[in-house]
Amino acid sequence: MTRRYRNLIGRIVSVSNMEAALRLTAAGKRLTGGYLEFKEFSALNLADLAREMADGSYVAGTPHEFHIFDPKKRLISALPFRDRIAQQALCLVIGPIFDRALLPRAYACRPGKGTHAGVMQLQSDLRREGRANPRLYFLKTDFSAYFASIERPVLWRLIEAKISCRATLGLIEAMVPRTGIGLPIGSLTSQIFANLYTGATLDRHLQQTLRERLWYRYMDDLVVLGTSSEHLSAVKASIEAFSRDELGLRFSKWQIAPAARGINFLGYRIWASHKLLRRDSVIRARRKIAAYRAAGEHERLRRFLAAWLGHARWADSSNLIRSLGIQQNGPEGRC
Repeated sequence: MTRRYRNLIGRIVSVSNMEAALRLTAAGKRLTGGYLEFKEFSALNLADLAREMADGSYVAGTPHEFHIFDPKKRLISALPFRDRIAQQALCLVIGPIFDRALLPRAYACRPGKGTHAGVMQLQSDLRREGRANPRLYFLKTDFSAYFASIERPVLWRLIEAKISCRATLGLIEAMVPRTGIGLPIGSLTSQIFANLYTGATLDRHLQQTLRERLWYRYMDDLVVLGTSSEHLSAVKASIEAFSRDELGLRFSKWQIAPAARGINFLGYRIWASHKLLRRDSVIRARRKIAAYRAAGEHERLRRFLAAWLGHARWADSSNLIRSLGIQQNGPEGRC
């Protein structure tokens, strides 16, 4: 029988948990107006926030919304600093509960997982399985407007399957309404609940109903390995129907092809023997580096290279990095 958790609100609003939430939220935000305003009377502000969260009077503030293009247009909802603390405090307690409901091959937003863990597992399986069957195939799927398509009533059934604490459910409802469709991109709760949405449903359909063992999911990106294109076509049809009928999700694109062509997953193109950065990632990087150099924006270039090189060095990218005129050992990835 599935365990349901009670009496969580005390842990969520405890002094130690609220202080930990403040520290985590403040990281990298210490020069923002929201942090400075909250910090002026931090003990009082934290106590007031904890009281509102506990007694059901908490109301989320209005987020600041803006678009980013990375690589496609996305609407980001940035919450006020106070609301970020509330979400962090909630997620510190409920995050591990929902993480235990997920299967090991879900890699998004989980301790000890992440993009590089997913890439390494996929490449390791390609090597091992390829020795027994050199004609491996892969199925790659991607959902259309994933966050915006999540049906909240379905999500709430998954939430209430794990949590029975009324005060905690009321707090979650103040952040994520029970009705409607969609989760905002940019919230901690959205990361946890979007992962749960397919993690407690589609993942289990794949592994327990279809008996697939070689699959890899990072939020809405899914890869399945198989020994024939016919088998993977049947898998595709099954998960497409399940996603549509049970979750209200639809594929934006899908592909079945030999693994020897390389698998595009989590920013890399992956083979058993090596992995490369995706072509569109390289093009975007070249453009940004050229633009920052032309404008003399050395600090922005330094910050970009620090992040991009951290991603690029997980691939076989030494020749690429040299071609960009970057000295890998310099203090800024010198250019």
